[in-house]
Amino acid sequence: MMALGDTGASARLDSGIEAPHAARAVVKDVLARWELNHCRDVAELLVDELISNVVRHVGSPAELRVLRRPRALRVEVDDSSTQLPVRRDPSPDDDHGRGILLVDSLATRWGVDPRTSGKTVWFEIDLER
Repeated sequence: MMALGDTGASARLDSGIEAPHAARAVVKDVLARWELNHCRDVAELLVDELISNVVRHVGSPAELRVLRRPRALRVEVDDSSTQLPVRRDPSPDDDHGRGILLVDSLATRWGVDPRTSGKTVWFEIDLER
């Protein structure tokens, strides 16, 4: 179930193999409604990575928020783990470990906000690129 407004949308996602697909669908729908298709591919890729990390490493439901700021798109993912994500430098033969590297490479800004009951991992994409 997605809640959508002029400057924000949110969705609660179960922690299953369908969660990354559901997150991409939310981002795609929201950006189409806001006519921000120019940043859709990057936003979908990065939200897929963040939600995949929750599914793989946390196993809890996630709260997804897509926020429209005056000059940036901000995507936030809450989960129940207090363990912070780690940026890795995987070898070409590694099967995983590229998610945060992709976020770091493609987002304008990103970060982690620890909370009492988990954390929020977020990224921003400048809309004036």
